[in-house]
Amino acid sequence: MKILHFISSPAAGGAETYVRDLSILMCQKGHDVHVVFLESAVESGRDLTFEQAFLKSLSVESVSYSFIGKEARRRPWLGVLGLRKVVKSFQADIVHCHLYYALLFSFFLFKTPVLYTHHNIKLGLPRAFYRLFDLKVKAYIGICSACKEMLEGGRARSVVRINNAVSKQRIPERVVDKHRSGSEINCVFVGRLGKQKNLTLMLEAFARLQDLEVRLKIVGEGPDRSKLENLARILGIDTRVQFLGNVSNVGEVLAESDVFLMSSAWEGLPIALIEATLAGLPVVVTDVGGCAEVVHRCANGFVVDSLDVDDYLAALNKMVSDEKLRCSFSSNALQFSEEFEIEKAVEKHLLLYQKIVNGDVDRVFL
Repeated sequence: MKILHFISSPAAGGAETYVRDLSILMCQKGHDVHVVFLESAVESGRDLTFEQAFLKSLSVESVSYSFIGKEARRRPWLGVLGLRKVVKSFQADIVHCHLYYALLFSFFLFKTPVLYTHHNIKLGLPRAFYRLFDLKVKAYIGICSACKEMLEGGRARSVVRINNAVSKQRIPERVVDKHRSGSEINCVFVGRLGKQKNLTLMLEAFARLQDLEVRLKIVGEGPDRSKLENLARILGIDTRVQFLGNVSNVGEVLAESDVFLMSSAWEGLPIALIEATLAGLPVVVTDVGGCAEVVHRCANGFVVDSLDVDDYLAALNKMVSDEKLRCSFSSNALQFSEEFEIEKAVEKHLLLYQKIVNGDVDRVFL
């Protein structure tokens, strides 16, 4: 098949990473894949070096790509014309949209079937828009059970659950017993430094840890970085918290860590959490979106039911103070995380694409 993915930008986001992994493996399986980006790193204010590495990873696997341009956000007809041009030149069999702007632009594709993956627990637009999207979309994909249930409200089209997934090839497995009892414990967070990730909660809990031999690495970029660095100084933990920015070797950072932390206020099914799980890391996460689904399936950590600092601190304290428990969680992560490997997701996507291309829309449930 000739498969076209439409995503926001070649940036260090979970959805973007997922689309890259999907595209590469689909291409390796003999399909022709093209990725359309709405905007570039320069246009979106993201990391240019990361973008260059991202695009190179596509090119070396023969995945082609193109850009629509940020101006299409303000002038939608430019997006419509740009997408129509790419679809026609690429001769796409199917268009897979990964953001709602792409859906809006796709309304003027009259022959090529369209499907849509929603990558968060929040819709982003009023439900009335999604009833309009039903006129175009052949099927919706929910990236976890929670997202599937959210999308199903009033849908005229099928909502298929395909869990987010990660290519295990780029995630080195952590050696479970590499740390001796009493040695320094390294925690890590990976994600965008913005309101959604709620890092204030994590830092406030971290500041109240009794064990001063715990370190925290924060990987990622975002608008809240300066504010969070200042908060770390105010809390007196700036010598134990390191802000790394975007890194090209996330897998290596995870492999060198002992605990993965998330304190999100809302989520879909975080790619960073799946990466950490495939790396064999014990985790502490908040009960938002599909986070609990990963932890319950893999039995690799604690799910904090609230966004209260005391509750998060209790889970964090228990995790860093019990080496035996961490080792058990690590073993579980490696043993039970197969469901979240990219091969599973690609297999289900290709089956869904084929059914849609064949016009078998009534049987798209997987």
